[in-house]
Amino acid sequence: MPNTTKIAPRKRWLVYCLAAGFALIALGSLSFAIATALEEHDPFCISCHTAPEITYYNRAYYALDHPSEPIPDLSTLHYRAAQQAETAFKCIDCHRGDGSLPHRGTAIALGAYDVLIYLLGQDDPTIEKQRTKTGWLANAACATCHAESLLRLDGINNHFHTYLPQAREAFLRGNALSLGEGLRKARAESGAAEPIELETIAIQLFCTDCHQAHKAQPLAADKFFMDTTLRNTACVACHLVAKVGPQDVRELSAQ
Repeated sequence: MPNTTKIAPRKRWLVYCLAAGFALIALGSLSFAIATALEEHDPFCISCHTAPEITYYNRAYYALDHPSEPIPDLSTLHYRAAQQAETAFKCIDCHRGDGSLPHRGTAIALGAYDVLIYLLGQDDPTIEKQRTKTGWLANAACATCHAESLLRLDGINNHFHTYLPQAREAFLRGNALSLGEGLRKARAESGAAEPIELETIAIQLFCTDCHQAHKAQPLAADKFFMDTTLRNTACVACHLVAKVGPQDVRELSAQ
């Protein structure tokens, strides 16, 4: 009789499980790679989003075709400025975080969640959204391009940036501190020579708490697209943690 070796049932299930595991890993890696490639194209991103995202997309391209008209929102300003500078710029550039693998994984997971919401018909049709699900991801994207603003020490003129944890993170990533004109002049007049250290207040604020990315306010372009009420609320939140400065929004200027 021929010598045949039978695989024990337990070993057979182990082989099946290992094969299934490798297949899932391969499928997941392929899906990640495909999604990463597709989200680099704005038309793909809005294909399964609805009213809000399509509105933002249309605003951006309308602004490109009508350069003399006021820019409606901050995201459009970024989009048009990049195109005018002949720099590639896509929606995902502000939604991928700092581009690191953990942030990329989070962005992909959010994309998958958005697809599910779309398929279930549970999307939020509100156009003027003022909050994001993962503000820390948006913070990382903002800080990647705006580290210079975060790290420009200029006393009261820029304290609302330099005291933020995002400024500390930008500094730890190797970005340099700089002195604003006002602080440089004051130090020269006083003869100050000691180095200036970066001070940080442990407050969780998002860039979008002050700068509204998708809220249409064409006349606010020269004010960095800030909603005064939201900005003042953010200011007081930071002052309360620091235990200095205005402790109530009524103590702040309405301008």
